Amino acid sequence: MRFLTYLGSLGLCCLLAHSATGQALTSHATQPAASLLPATQTLYFDARGQLVAQADSAEHREEVVYRDSVGGTRRIYYPSGKLRRLVTYQHFRRGLQEGPESSYYETGELKSRCDYTLTGPVGPYVQFYRNGQVRMRTSLTGGWLGKGTGQAFGPDGKAIGFDATRDKRPRLGPGGNAAIVAAVQRGVRYPPEALRAQVTGRVLVGFLVDDAGFVRHVQILKSASPLLNATVLQAVYALGRLAPGEMAGEPMDTFFTCPVTFAIR
Repeated sequence: MRFLTYLGSLGLCCLLAHSATGQALTSHATQPAASLLPATQTLYFDARGQLVAQADSAEHREEVVYRDSVGGTRRIYYPSGKLRRLVTYQHFRRGLQEGPESSYYETGELKSRCDYTLTGPVGPYVQFYRNGQVRMRTSLTGGWLGKGTGQAFGPDGKAIGFDATRDKRPRLGPGGNAAIVAAVQRGVRYPPEALRAQVTGRVLVGFLVDDAGFVRHVQILKSASPLLNATVLQAVYALGRLAPGEMAGEPMDTFFTCPVTFAIR
């Protein structure tokens, strides 16, 4: 079944739901000496998710830890300093994930996990209760977003659905879901080259709002033309930090698909 589908006036569809070490140069290659690896980078972010220069003005920190010259792990921390999310990259600069992505409760228990190859996620995206019981399982077989189907489970292990009196979708200010879609629409600018070429049609963009409200995994799912894609991606990234979705009072990772239509009048 398709889980937690919401169609707003702007056509939003919301789904609540996100080789591991890379190839050696030769079969006899050894791991590079630690002194030859790029230094660990520590990045600081404010409460809005904006990069800041100093720790004393930061809400949390993230660390980029190199395994080789181009890849490794990105470690994202709670404001308390406890590990919140661990993401494995084959290539940082290109944004290529390969291996597991896991998130953790502030008390240390596994909260979510999904495994990646260079072509995208493999297997289900699974979220857990603190006791290790599955809270939500979303199948991403056949592609990243847009085809996912999933099911949520209560503490007793029985399947449950979305309850508007108990659960919340991500929000942008008082406008809720619709405000997120409207903000994406407002941020889009018709590319001049697309206007000159009389390109029209729809772009379907997918992204994740993680359990801290940060936008991640922005992907163009379908597009009428590559000329239209960059402005849509920029509009999503410009959303900033949102209020995350919740289930039974617990913040949850949430996937969106959002259509943007380009028309010449």
